[in-house]
Amino acid sequence: MFRTVIRHSSGVFLLAAIAAVAGLVPTPAWAVKPGALAAVAPGASASGASAAPPAAADSDDDDNVTSRLTVIGDFNHDGIADMAQAVPAAGEHSGPAVLTVSLGQADGTFKPLASIPLPGRNPTDVAIGDFNQDGIPDLLVGDDDGTLTLLLNDGTGKMASAGVVAHLSSVVSIAVGDFNHDGVLDVAVSDWRASSVAILLGTGKGSFRSAGSFPMRMPGKTPHITVADFNGDGILDLAVVYDDDDGDTYDVMLGDGKGSFIFAPSLSLSRDPNSHCVT
Repeated sequence: MFRTVIRHSSGVFLLAAIAAVAGLVPTPAWAVKPGALAAVAPGASASGASAAPPAAADSDDDDNVTSRLTVIGDFNHDGIADMAQAVPAAGEHSGPAVLTVSLGQADGTFKPLASIPLPGRNPTDVAIGDFNQDGIPDLLVGDDDGTLTLLLNDGTGKMASAGVVAHLSSVVSIAVGDFNHDGVLDVAVSDWRASSVAILLGTGKGSFRSAGSFPMRMPGKTPHITVADFNGDGILDLAVVYDDDDGDTYDVMLGDGKGSFIFAPSLSLSRDPNSHCVT
């Protein structure tokens, strides 16, 4: 049983999928406890959803950090939620884009820890997951220039860039999950300029190998992606929502458990009302 909610906010919709996948994607020790956060944004944890603080709301101003560029996790293993944000190189910030890490404090505030330069200037999404299987949450940052950068955590919240792990055309959205049932996190990336969804299978050593790409059925539309078991077969699937002036088209890509996907029939949704639920 699953529930999919599509919300529109300032011209950008957030898609979050909540699935009954008990035992399929174990909750990692570093995951933030349920109820600790107020908002949910797509594509940043092993379950395909990341939590963002209310202050990081979406904005029409591309120079601002949005909820898509904010992820929450326990980066230093103290049991308190920490925050990482990708900050675009725009406005007063003329240098490269940076990733900032702030550690949560017991009083509910955040203490800045580090600012790490990124190779691109316009980050589009941030994903969290243990990509080298050391039990510590790491980060992936996608950029409009097509780069996908991995930052490895040392367990104190300090992130070190492991370099660009994939070169695509234009990263829009990232989803994380074990797509081939090998116990290692994999990555799905919506590539807007290539009009495709790229699948990257994790090695468990902080690197990825390409498992190919799948053409999107609405080229030219902005695609947002998330992961869940949509047909209840115990295998992770993908959902892609295309931003369309005439409405939203929602594609489900059913996983085969080997890292490959096939499209299910598409679903078109009207923009009115502003929130749609499919159960």
